[in-house]
Amino acid sequence: MTSEERSIDAAARAARRENSLVALLRIPVFRRVWAAIALSSLGDWLGLLATTAMAQQLTADKSIAIQGTAISGVILIRLLPDLVLGAFAGALADRLDRRKTVIVGETLAALLYLSIAIGYDLLWLYLAQFLIEAVGLFTMPAKQALWVTLVPRKRLAVANQLSLLSVYGAVPVAALLFALLNTASRFFGDPRNVDPDLAQAFDGPSVPIVIALGFNAVSFLISAGTIFFSRHAIPAAIGEREKGASLLVLIKEGVSFLRSNALMKALYVGILGAFAAGGFVIGVAQLWVTTLRAGTAGYSLLFGSVFTGLALGMLLGPRLLPGITRRRIFGVSIGLAGLVLVVMSFMREFVIAAAMAGAVGFFSGVSWIVGYTLIGYEVVDRLRGRTFAFVISSVRIMLLLTVAIGPLVAGLLGDHVIIIGQAQLVFTGPGLTLLIAGILAVAVSSYVARRVAPGQRSVLMGALRKLFGSAPLGPDEPPHDGLFLAIEGPEPVERRRVAVGLVDWLARQGHDVVLTGYSDEQAAAKRLSEPVDADSTVHPVAHSTEPSASLAAQALLAAAAHSEYATKVIRPVLDRGGIVVCDGFHDDVQARSDLAGNVDTGEQMRALRWGSGRLVPHLTVVLDDIEAHLDDLRQLLIARAHLAPERYAVLPVARRRPVPSEALRARVFDAMSTYWLPTKSEPLVEGSPRRTDSSVDAAASGPDRPAPASDSRPATADQVATPGRSRSANETPTSLPG
Repeated sequence: MTSEERSIDAAARAARRENSLVALLRIPVFRRVWAAIALSSLGDWLGLLATTAMAQQLTADKSIAIQGTAISGVILIRLLPDLVLGAFAGALADRLDRRKTVIVGETLAALLYLSIAIGYDLLWLYLAQFLIEAVGLFTMPAKQALWVTLVPRKRLAVANQLSLLSVYGAVPVAALLFALLNTASRFFGDPRNVDPDLAQAFDGPSVPIVIALGFNAVSFLISAGTIFFSRHAIPAAIGEREKGASLLVLIKEGVSFLRSNALMKALYVGILGAFAAGGFVIGVAQLWVTTLRAGTAGYSLLFGSVFTGLALGMLLGPRLLPGITRRRIFGVSIGLAGLVLVVMSFMREFVIAAAMAGAVGFFSGVSWIVGYTLIGYEVVDRLRGRTFAFVISSVRIMLLLTVAIGPLVAGLLGDHVIIIGQAQLVFTGPGLTLLIAGILAVAVSSYVARRVAPGQRSVLMGALRKLFGSAPLGPDEPPHDGLFLAIEGPEPVERRRVAVGLVDWLARQGHDVVLTGYSDEQAAAKRLSEPVDADSTVHPVAHSTEPSASLAAQALLAAAAHSEYATKVIRPVLDRGGIVVCDGFHDDVQARSDLAGNVDTGEQMRALRWGSGRLVPHLTVVLDDIEAHLDDLRQLLIARAHLAPERYAVLPVARRRPVPSEALRARVFDAMSTYWLPTKSEPLVEGSPRRTDSSVDAAASGPDRPAPASDSRPATADQVATPGRSRSANETPTSLPG
């Protein structure tokens, strides 16, 4: 291969592995809608600051208590529509054209904000704000459900991160913009700086408020216009719902789904717990900052720190915990937020406290984006609108309630001083409130971990070990364009039969699919082990009955074999966008080592993953074979599957039924739609099948890997790939290295 060809090949591989964010932004309609949502979010936060400032300004001649009541009234009015209309709005949103809902709703919000700026009256402010929030109950779930339809399913997690980053990342920008508006108003309102006539136009505290409300109105109009001009590229809805169902039936269906689905219930509780932690920080921030003698500027910094951390958590959180699955990250992040709150409650230095407030926001953001994404995976489109409506409404209610309740709890607790010898410990009401919030968050984390990621006894401690341990962490999703499937089970013959049947089924669908497994890995291990011990075949520890090399040497050779196997057999297929079905991968080796008990399985797993380049199957199918001779091995494999249910499927074995079963086909199809998109040349329907079998000769030696029965032996590559053409058994498939 010439240098030019190598450059072209490298460029092609880089293009296939391009950043997920860049890939999303290459979709024109997604790019336009995202920009509109970001601008609308900025305007909405600016409107919140403007309306609270307006309430304070309109009651400036009243007492401090009345001013506080007026400002609280704005927040309560924003909360009231959620309490009264939240469920109805979510159900009705599913019955409406999502595009029209967003266009009409955004336009109405813009007109109402303009009316607030023009009327400049406290009573009308409350009434218009109620109407704006009521309209938002329809537009928000429509936006979120519409958002899901704009991106490929495999990019959904990144798209949700970008969307929520736009919403909550706009908070510090809006705060800075509103501060600049006030500064500019004071500057241009001073006749010493500008012409007196111009100064008179800018004079008065209402000028920056009116400008902010006007900007907010324009942002909503731009959002409506973007959806209108992109309406032909946006689906109205995916029509799966029943015809003629009443509104009450739709609401009941949405509520029952949340209550009957254990995973959804745990996600719901976890999300509320995360935002409750953040809400308590914001609610007691003013009082707490006062105890730290940081003043109004300190309050602004603390407020901005929480929301900045929230935005960063949504964007960066899952990337900083790449070795932990999404379900485990969800519980871990809530627990870490609680631990930070507990420590934060004892802090007396403002700089450290502000940094910890940002950490609370960060972990809350991680839990929100992960939980939000998991809900998107769990809910069918017919229920997505009302489910998102319930979740979003509940989040806003929890956030606003904790903001309002926090100061009350702090006041009831009061300040306490404990003297121990010469030491004096001061516990303030706000600090004790943060302590209680932290303990509650840790309790919620424990509840969520047991239900979202069952089988993991110490999720939080395991995450801390991964965060601060010396072992390198691998990516949550392998950086390639293919689909990697693994079949695990205690019986090699049955495992092979299922793998062959799955490959044949995928080949009949016309996919570029490769079957590989033990014989390929054993060949790599044998080649690598010859310089060490020419008389023995070194394989992972679990398969060595009479090892002549030390256990450490075997583990290292196993990692080397995995590296050779993954690099030369699996990776080329995945890099070209094909499908690999592997008859056994990491889990079989790990489970057998656990049974043997003579190797540090944690060290071995890290070595294996390091050797394979952190390669992780998108879906691992564990065969629950109750007739298996090694029941302990079966139980270990099932227990490992419970640690990451989104990447594992435990399926019962039916020996007399054809494979793949309907359940297996459904899980594989779900993995394909979630993680994998075929290339342009890849057929999506029944057509000319293409298949390469890198291990046609399945007769592997060794007691743990017997050859499959004759009736379960896979067809040769030429029989499947090119009917009518024969090829000798010794001919090597051209698509894989020897």
